[in-house]
Order: sequence, then C-alpha cells, then structure tokens
Amino acid sequence: MKKSLTACMLLICMQVYSQNTIQLLDKDTQDPISFAHFLFEDQKGSTNEMGEFTIALIQGETLYISHVNYGKITIQPDALTEALKTGKIFLSKSFVSLLPTTVIARRSAGEAEKMTITSSDKLSHDAGEFLNQSAMVGGIRKSGSYGFDPVIRGFKYDQLNIVMDHGMAATAACPNRMDTPISQVPLNMVDQVEIVKGPHSLRYGNAFGGSIHFKSSPIDYTDRTTAFGRATGSYESNGEIFRTEALAGAKGKFYKFGIFGAYSEGSDYEDGNGEKVAAGFNRRNIGFAANFKLSDSQNLQFSANSNFAEDIDFPALNMDLREDDTKLISLGHKITFKNSPLASISTAANASFVDHVMDNLTKNLNPRKVNAITEAETKNYAFRTEAAFQFKESSLFAGIDYKSEQAEGERSREMLMGPMAGNTMYDNIWQDSKIEKLGLFGEYHFSINETYFIASTRIENNSAKSRDKAANFSNANPNDPSDEINFSFSIGANKDLSETLRAGIWFGRAERSGSLTERFINHIPVDVDPYERIGNTELKPELNYQIDVNVNWKTEHFSVDFNLFHSWLRDYISSEIRSDISPLMATAPGVKQFVNIDKAVMRGFEIQFNQVISSHMYHGLNLAYTYGKNLEIKQALPEIPPLDIRYKLGAHLCKQKFTPELSLRYSAKQNRIAENYGETETPDFTVFDFKAKYQLTDYFQIIGGIRNLFDEAYYEHLSRSVKGSNNAIYAPGRNFHLTLSLSL
Repeated sequence: MKKSLTACMLLICMQVYSQNTIQLLDKDTQDPISFAHFLFEDQKGSTNEMGEFTIALIQGETLYISHVNYGKITIQPDALTEALKTGKIFLSKSFVSLLPTTVIARRSAGEAEKMTITSSDKLSHDAGEFLNQSAMVGGIRKSGSYGFDPVIRGFKYDQLNIVMDHGMAATAACPNRMDTPISQVPLNMVDQVEIVKGPHSLRYGNAFGGSIHFKSSPIDYTDRTTAFGRATGSYESNGEIFRTEALAGAKGKFYKFGIFGAYSEGSDYEDGNGEKVAAGFNRRNIGFAANFKLSDSQNLQFSANSNFAEDIDFPALNMDLREDDTKLISLGHKITFKNSPLASISTAANASFVDHVMDNLTKNLNPRKVNAITEAETKNYAFRTEAAFQFKESSLFAGIDYKSEQAEGERSREMLMGPMAGNTMYDNIWQDSKIEKLGLFGEYHFSINETYFIASTRIENNSAKSRDKAANFSNANPNDPSDEINFSFSIGANKDLSETLRAGIWFGRAERSGSLTERFINHIPVDVDPYERIGNTELKPELNYQIDVNVNWKTEHFSVDFNLFHSWLRDYISSEIRSDISPLMATAPGVKQFVNIDKAVMRGFEIQFNQVISSHMYHGLNLAYTYGKNLEIKQALPEIPPLDIRYKLGAHLCKQKFTPELSLRYSAKQNRIAENYGETETPDFTVFDFKAKYQLTDYFQIIGGIRNLFDEAYYEHLSRSVKGSNNAIYAPGRNFHLTLSLSL
C-alpha cells in the first residue's frame, strides 16, 4: 500500500514539475520569435534566438507572454495543455493595433476581428465601395457604380497613401479619377486591409492623412502537393448586377501559385424615388500570383494582374469612361537570417500601366455643341528594399524606396456649333508630367517599463517636371517646379493600464508636395464645382501636425475603441479663381488655380463598439465625425463627411451555420459646407439592411438579403451632382441580393 502511494505521488510530481520546451513562432511567417518575455507562476525569462523557452509545467496555471511586436498574450491552462502537445505557440503581430488603426481581415478560427472580409466582399468590383461599409471611410461618388474615392477624416486623393503588397500602386490616368487607384485593387486576392488613420505609418510612402494597405493571404507551404480553389457568384435585382470571381491554384513544399479572375456587369438602377440613375458598367480582371521557397531562408514572390473596364456611366462628369486597361506587376524577394540581429531583408520592384479613354459621345446633350474624346495614360514604377532588425528589447525597420509617376494625354474637341463648327481643337491635359520620389525611412519599436513605443520617420526628395508644356499653361506658370525635401515623422506610445484597458497617444508631422494634378493639370474641371482647374508649379508642400489619442477597453465578450484626433494644417492645398484666365470649355464658369492656404484645421473622433451578448447573439456600433475649417476665410473645408453611425445586430443559429444580421445606418445632416466650392447642404437619412448567411457544408455557403429595406430615397454628402443639374446622384433603392460561394 505504501509503495503504491509513493508511486502515485511520484507520478503526480513528475506531471507537475516536468520540464517542457515550447517554441514561439510568427503566425504568418513561421519565423521564431526571439527575446519574448514569459512569466509562469514564479518562473520567468526570455526566449532564445530560436524562440524557445523551458518551463516546469504546473497544472492549472496561466502562462503570460510579452513582446514589443506582439504585445501581451495570456495563455490559459487549457490552451497551454494543447500547445504542449505540439511544442509550438503561434502569435500574430500586434504592433499595428498599437497605431490608430482599423483592421479589416478574414476571420480566423478562434479570433474576433473588428471587421471581416467575406466571400461576397471579394466579389466587389471596386475596393472603394467595399471600404465604405465602415463609418470611418467615406467615398466621393461621381458614378452610381464605379470609381469611389475614399475619404478618411476629410483627407482624400493624394493625401492618402494607397498601396498593395510590397508597395505596389497605380496612378489614375483620368484627370477626374474615374480610374481611382483604389479601383485597381484586385479585392478577390485580398485577405486583410489595414487602415492607419493619421501620418503614423511611413514605411510604404508618405501617409499625409492616413494609409490604406491591402494585403494578400500569407505564404503557406505544405509537405505534399495540395490543390485549392474558390468560386463565387452573386446577383442584385436593382440594376441587374451580376458578379462572379474564381481562384484555382496549388501548393507544395517549395511553391504556391494561383490564377484568379473576376467579371462584373450592371445597368441603370432605380433610386428610392423610383427614378432611373445612369450606372451601367462592365468590369473584368485576371491575374496570377506565385511564391517560391528558394531555401529555408529565402522566398521569391511574383504577381501580375490585368484590369479592364468599359462603358461605365459617370453622370456627374462631362464624359463617361469608354475603356480603361490597367496592368500591375510585382516581383519581391525576402531573405531571413538566424542567430543575427539582422532578421530579414525584403526587396520589391513594382510597375503599373494605365491606358484610359473617355468621351461624351453617348451623353444625352441638347444641344450637342462639341464631341470630346480624351486619351490618357500613366506609368508608375517603384522599388523598395527594407531591412528588419530584432534586438533583445526592440526591433527596427529601415530602408530606401523610389517611386516614379508619369502622366500624358490629349483631349480632342470637335466643334459642332458656332463660328468654330467643323474645327477640332486639341488640349494637352497632362503635359507629359513626371514626379519622382526617393525616400529613406525607418520605424523603431521599443518598450520602457511596459509602455510600448513606435517612432517612425521618412525623408523624401520630390522632383517634378513637365516635358511637354502647353503654351496656355506656361503663361500661368512661368517657372518650373523646384526639387523639394519633405520630412515626416511620428512618435507614439501605448500602455496597458490593466488587463482590459489600453491607452495611447500619438504625434505626427507629415509634409506632402503637390500631386501631378495639383502641379500640372491643364484646364480640366476636376473638383466639386464646374470650374476648370489649372496646376501650380510653385505650390509649397502642405504640412500636417496631428495628435491622436486612443483608448481601448477589451474583455472576453466586449470591446470599445475610442479615437480622438486634432490636425493643424499649414500651406494646405486648395484653389482660387483666376479672373485673368479664360476657360477652354463654354460650360465652365471660369478657371481656378491650385494655391496654398496658410492655415486650416481638422478634428474629430471615432468610436467602435462590439459585444457578444450571448453564445448566439452579438451587436456592434461604429461611428465617426470630422470637423474641418479653412482658417483663412473662416469657412468649412470642402468634402467633409457628416456624422455617420452604423449599428448591427446578429445571431449565430443552427449550430453556427445560420447567421442573420440586421444593420442600421444613420448619416446626419451636413450643413457645414464650402460655399466657394459650390457645395450644398445634405439632408440626413436612415437606411436599414438585412442579410443572412447559411453554411450548407464546409465548402458551400449562401448569402442573401435586402439592402435599403424600406426603399429610402437618399444621397451621400460626398456624391457629386448630376452634370447640368443640382440633383445629386441618389443611392440605389430597395435591392435584393443573393451570393453563392464554393471554397475548396
């Protein structure tokens, strides 16, 4: 009996105090996580260079891990027991969440993301419209179906940095941005979108007012060849919109590749008043993406994508999009190092080519005074190399990048009436202009007494020139633009005040030179009002001094994010009337030239709330508000979205297979308008949507619902007016939709 008792006690002691080695690995890259701190009852220390640490297991105890790039992680006893079976714990980097950031990502098992990319989202033919599901992202609309330009906190166009993997981006060839850079993103290949609000993310370019980074799925290889694929199709009743997308590929021990494509088309829709809105479009894309594992430490990535759009209605503009043919190419290489502070070197080369044709030949003009056709093209070349360093208590990203944007194009005007009838005029709209940017950047992550810091900086040489100046442009701009050195930096800190409460404060200073449009556009109406715009080669870089405060309260079933910001703007780029310059088109009331405003201000807040009410129900609230003012003339800044509130209530039923969701959107009246830009007040509106998802099998799901449930007649403040009238482009009325998705 004594021997049996002694053996039992010995067995228990062995179970309680057995030594166990665990390796911490990055969830996306599978790289070891060195120098992470752990605490397990009275046992503490750091992981070695291979990400390993050893503990004596004590049943029922919780493991605590902290790292400057991964934050604080709590491993509960049950999860620790499961991890010990494999000897590995996978962590996701959390330093992005330290920034004032919204992450839209595909939901992973066991994770609760703020927003998710669903299979129906991947069908979206325009990523700008997709992002508008968040109250934090508005969209300038010149068409009912295409070319939505994102607005974040009142910042827009080149004030936002929009990039895809490895810094790839496109430049709009259309002066009116029918082909917005965000419209070229192949959303069916995107798994995650990071929206950093403010000038706090400088690694991938000059994020003057914020950045939107689209990321494809992480690299994952398999020991044996495995095929994968996906096919999705949808139909919308209002506008007879048909969309489909598909992906097919294979992966093995040393490779992963996929071929993807999408096709979308639609026609005019009815608004809530039963009126037809011109919204026809046709959009298709095809692409290829591949990764090759050259060795245990090297990976090569290649992607190519072709987007084609045709016959797209733009009722707010003088012309419609006839054809837009875009090519995007990316080549990337990454090498990782072990047993060295230098963790990796990533290098990427990207290129994009846009050919754009627009005309007024199908516009219903009475009388028709002119037939106008514009053919334009842009070329975008980029290169970047970045080194990542992992030190014992900190990490550093440092690198160099180069970007070249080129634009050229010509507008022909065949005169049909008046004394010039029968003649054709040619306008040099882009003047073969070019901007080159050469930048040095760095981002340093470190912690002091459990306070996490990120400091980033960018120094950029901006060089602009026009290689084919028009005479009328030279008269207004006798001097060539000079090279400019732009300096931007940001520093911020986050601290966990408790296990559930985190607070942070950020300060950034960003400097941005004028864009191709702001420097070189030649007599084209490109803004809210119908005035023709002409560039200004002597524009000063605009400055943004911004402070952000964010507080996050998060429990197992409840989270609240509150962000407050204030932005002091200097030499803000705007425009003013040039009474000494005559417009080229009779429809334009005059000409405005881009100029600098001495002082302007923006401030506002965002709140995001999510709660799991029970094991079956959840709800969430998302709202954003921005105030903008031109301090020089004491008037509101143009195109500032009003207070926007979104609420959703949903449930997981039938063993999580059936998910119905009701959502509400309220947009407040916008009476703070820029009268000098021709803005008018926008009434408030409330819209209800309903959707439901049913997971028939592990591979097949159905999503259906009704948008604008009560057939509300409304329009966004950022929607432009229909050309030749004061009527804004109304949003679609009641719209039934159905999506079928197969994933293998």
